[in-house]
Order: sequence, then C-alpha cells, then structure tokens
Amino acid sequence: MQKFFEFKKNNKHLLFVISFLILSITSITQFYFLEGSIFNFFYQPFLINFFGLSTIIFLFWLLGLIITIYYLSINYKNKKNIIFIFIFPMILIIQMSSLSAFFNYNNEGIFKFSYGGLLGEYIIKFPTVWDRFNPSQLNYLLGIVRFLLINLILIFIFFPKKTLKKINKLFTLVSNLIGRYKSKKLESESIKRDLEKKYDIAEKQFPKKDLVDSNDNLDNENIESKVSIENSTDSHTFTPNIKQMELWNLPIEDLLQDIRSEKIDPNEINQTKDLIEKTLNEHGIEVSVDQVKSGPSVTMYGLTPGFGNSKRVRVDHILAREKDIALALANQNIRFQSPMPGESLVGIEVPNKKTSVVGLKELISAKNEILNKLALPIAIGTGSDNSPLYCDLTKLPHLLVAGATGSGKSVCINSIITGFLMKMNPDEIRFVMIDPKRVELTPYSGIPHLLTEPIVEPSDAIKALKLMVEEMTFRFKQLEMDNSKNISTYNEKCKSKNRVKMPYIVIIVDELADLMLNSSNEVEKLLVRLAQLGRATGMHLIVATQRPSVDVVTGLIKANFPSRISFSVTSQIDSRTIIDSPGAEKLIGKGDMLFVPIDNPIPKRAQGILISDYEIEKVVSHWRNHNLNNPVKKIDLNSIIDEISDDNIEIDSDDDLILQAQNLSRGQKTLSTSYLQRRLRIGYPRAARLMDELEDQGVVGPGDSGKAREVL
Repeated sequence: MQKFFEFKKNNKHLLFVISFLILSITSITQFYFLEGSIFNFFYQPFLINFFGLSTIIFLFWLLGLIITIYYLSINYKNKKNIIFIFIFPMILIIQMSSLSAFFNYNNEGIFKFSYGGLLGEYIIKFPTVWDRFNPSQLNYLLGIVRFLLINLILIFIFFPKKTLKKINKLFTLVSNLIGRYKSKKLESESIKRDLEKKYDIAEKQFPKKDLVDSNDNLDNENIESKVSIENSTDSHTFTPNIKQMELWNLPIEDLLQDIRSEKIDPNEINQTKDLIEKTLNEHGIEVSVDQVKSGPSVTMYGLTPGFGNSKRVRVDHILAREKDIALALANQNIRFQSPMPGESLVGIEVPNKKTSVVGLKELISAKNEILNKLALPIAIGTGSDNSPLYCDLTKLPHLLVAGATGSGKSVCINSIITGFLMKMNPDEIRFVMIDPKRVELTPYSGIPHLLTEPIVEPSDAIKALKLMVEEMTFRFKQLEMDNSKNISTYNEKCKSKNRVKMPYIVIIVDELADLMLNSSNEVEKLLVRLAQLGRATGMHLIVATQRPSVDVVTGLIKANFPSRISFSVTSQIDSRTIIDSPGAEKLIGKGDMLFVPIDNPIPKRAQGILISDYEIEKVVSHWRNHNLNNPVKKIDLNSIIDEISDDNIEIDSDDDLILQAQNLSRGQKTLSTSYLQRRLRIGYPRAARLMDELEDQGVVGPGDSGKAREVL
C-alpha cells in the first residue's frame, strides 16, 4: 500500500492523464453503446435523462473541478475563481439544456424524454404540454420567452451591478433619443411658424397679383438669408464660407504619443513616512502619517497631530520644523500645506526621486466627458493627487503664466495651443500669436486658425493689439444689435437664425517682458483694455513671461489677470508677484507648477504636460494640409495703417470693482487704500484709483498722507 501511494505521488500527472482519457472515452461511448454499457445504470436514469445533451458539459465540469481543486491550488476565498469554477459552467449547462429542449422527442434513442433532458423540459415547456412531434407556434413562442427570461434572471443574479449599469445606460440612451426627436420636431415647427408669419406679412403688404410663386419666394428667402449671413459677419476675424464649414476634420489622437507614467516605489514612501515621524518625535512633536497621495512629481503626506502632555500638538509647532524635516529628507524643496484641501490634516509635499512624465494624449481623450463640456478646454496637467486638472478659458477668463528659464513655461503654452488644435476647428477658435523670441510660436505658421502669421516684431505686435481692440468694439456693436449679452448667447441665436457663429479669439503673448521694454505704456493700455472688456465678446488672453517683476507684471495687469500659473522662480519676491503668496520658489522645475484659478485663491500644485516637437509638427501638418485645400484669408499687418485714437484704448474709468469697494465702505468709519488691496486682492495703483473714484462719488472724504479716509 505504501508503494502504491508513493507511485501515486510521483506519477500524479500520468494518473491524471489516464483518468482523463478513460472518463472522456467512456462519456462519448455512452451515446453510441449505451444499451450494452456497464455504466448504463448511472448515465441512463440520471445524467442523460436529467441533463440531455448538456451531459457532456456536466462531465467535463466535474473533471475541471478535480483539476482545479487538487492540482491548481485555487484559493476559494477568491470570488472570481468561485464564479468561474461553479457559476459559469452551470450557466452553460442551463443554456444548452434549454436550447436542446426545442428539438422533437426521440423515443427510440437514448434520450427518453428530450434532447434537453428534464432540465430543459421544465425550463422551456412547463407548464405548457407540447405535442411530442407537432408543437404549435404558440408553444415555440412561449418557450423562447421563457428562455429569454431565464437568461435575464441569471445575468441579474450573478452580475447585479453590471446589469443595473447597462440598464441605466439603455434608459439614458432611449431618453436622449426621445429628447433629440422632440427638440428637432419643436425646431422644425418653430421654423414653419416663422415662415408662415413672414408669408402672412408679405401677403398683407403686397397684392396677390404682385406675389411670385411659392418656389420663387422660397428661393428669394434663401438668397436673403445668405446675404444676411455675409453682412452679419463683416469682421476682421473670419470670412463667411459656408461650404468650408463642413470640411474641417479634427486631428486623430494617434498623432500624439503614448506616455506611460511610472509609479512611485512603495519602499520610498515608507522610508519618507518613518523619517517624518521620527524627526518630529525627536523634537517632542507627536504626529502620525495617516494619508499619502502620490503625484507625478511630488507626494503629499498627511500628518495628524498627536497629543503631548494631554494637549493636542499645535500646527504652528509642526510648521516651525520645516528646515529640520528638509534636513532629514535631504531635500530643500519640501512644501507645507495646512490644512490639506478637504482634509483636517497637515500636508507636506515631498518631491519624488523620479518625476513621471504627463502626456497630452491621455488627458484630452475623446472619451473625456469633463473636457468635452468645456467651451475652451485647457488641460493643465496632473495634480499632486494624480488626478487630471482641467479648466475652461472662458471662466478664467485670462491667464498669466510666469516662470524662470527652463521651468516649463513655453512647453505649457505649446500644450495649451496643441490642445485647442486637437479639439476645435478654425470656425470655433482663432489665434493671434505674438512671439518676440521668434522660435516658440513660429512653428504654427500656416495653420488656418491664425488671424495673422506669428508676430515677431514689437511694432507689428502693437498693430495687432490695436486691431483686436477695434475687433472687440465691432463685436460689442454686433451683440448690441442682436440683443445678446455675450458671445455664447449670440452663437446660440445663430443656430436658429441660420448665421455663421462668432469664433473665439485667443491672443497669446509668449514673452511680455520684451514687449514692455520697447513700449511699456502702450502695451499695458492695450492689454488692460482687452482684459477688461474682452470676455463678453469671446476674446481671451494668455500672457507668459520669464521675468515676473513689478515693472513687467504691473498692478493693472495683475488686477485684470486673476488666473495665473507659476512655474519655478528664483526668489520668494517673484512668487509673491505672480501668485500673491510664497511657494513657487520651492518648485522643482521641469513642469512643476502652481495653478491659481479665479474661483480659488489657494494654489493647486500640478505637473505640467510634456509635449514634444514631433507631436506639434504632426498636428500642425494636419491643419496645414487643410489650409492648402481650403485656404483661409489672413490679415496682412503691413497693409494696416497705424491709426487709432487714444480715446479708444484709454482704460475704462468705471472700474468693475467700484461696487465692491462701495460695499466694503458700508459700516466702516474709515477706509484706507491698503484695506482695499487686501480685501479685493489688487495692486496699489488700482486701489488708489478706486479710492479717488470713491472720493469723487462722495463716499469718502479727502485724503491725508499716511492716514485712512473718513467714510461720509
């Protein structure tokens, strides 16, 4: 007996193969030689009579269970394995028995009941009694209904979550189709009513004998609509070309490169956690790292203050040990954030040893529902918690980008432009690119989105900015005539009135410092004028500079550019200049940024997008080929005479913050310029101008040097 068990242990695979062959041959021969088989007492009365043709599946299922249990070491705690081993074969058995039950009885063969066995018999035919050889069509129909119902029940039992999701998607799809049908029906009815009204008016004004045929009338209406389209779009920004609007094809996502992000090593996280806790405990500060959020460039460690001497550790004591923690981690670029956004924890941002690269393709995917809902979508990058960061340029509404040389500022500008080119055609967005450096924006030359070729000369830049001021004035007249508040309302009305939509205009300045060196006053006036009034007309600015000093980023420019991106800067002064708070000087560079949107004054840390010259060239080539086939007319700045009145570019004296300043003065005995600076988050020049306007309105009294003014 011992030798037998040793032989079994040493030759278990051989025994398994022999058993498998014997069982397989025996199972197959039962269907041909069942009457003389020694296993007739087992197969005939039970297996075949109950399962029918699915007996084969049942036998192999038993064999699979033996293999799985004894030789593959399956862990039964794993639900997926249990579902695969038990549930899935049972579903197959039920399916095959049910389908086999549709066939006629075979009284002379081995299947004494039916091909589906008793299982299929009860599923398909019970409680209806079928004629054995001549079942009616009604019986077949009832059997099919039962078969479908049993499938639905099985799916819902074993996969409830997935089933509910699919049902929800189905209902959503049906409701959307119904909504589209109703909207189209209502739109067609409204158009029909408008035509009837026009016809009634024409019939009242003119005698019937003077009226032309109905077909000629419709042709005249079409001609009039085309004329109205051409007249309504007499603008610098675009020329109406209705045929061209249907020919634009957006670039495919395959033009961009796939970039795989590397995950941080768990050992590195554990070591950093231990060092932080150990360093603070050595100074008598008890903390515990309870949360870790890993990003592409930094990892956020959430600290929970403990209790020392029965009192909770003060947050100030933790923040005061910044240098000690930096020394322990051998990293001087750590950054505290207290509290963490949405958490009652003290956050410490520690740079990773290896920075992951963020690609544009994964962020602007066509399946991204968030990005598709935005009017002017911008993919900023990936946040410190590894979540994508998006924004809408129409909500910003202007963007100021600053950073030292090599920090990733120009790459950020290129990623924003390329993102627009991937999502929007020239009928939706147009660009004015000003590039004093002559190398960053010139590769986009030749694309149909440009109003003019990339501008490299400061004199041409001033001409272009003046032209945009004129365009803005023209657009305001268009909005006034159409009784529209902004460009979005105007474009919605264009759908029903058969007009060409007004495209957005994005003015991009790559290096503001070079323009300010040549003619700072004129450039500042033009930029401030566009920033103050351009939002309603669909005109937005993206301005970048590598020198965020007060003579470049003036108080007026800061006040009208509320949304900002700061890359790594050289000093804390530059950080305060660009984002009104320190922190940018501790960034590690290579795309590491702080993003301050208009709706949130707290900077958000993110890793910017890295886009290669190869990707830019591919996208630009796509649009250049479009432009060769359908050339778009551009503005020639050389033909424009440099004539514009100073009154047209004068900064609006009625500041949009004057109402807020008046509200701040209520309930106050005195009001100072510094108080307006702090509460309105503006620079001193704008605050002083607001104070002078309040004096003219009689809100505050005359000023005395160094003292607050009395509120009247």
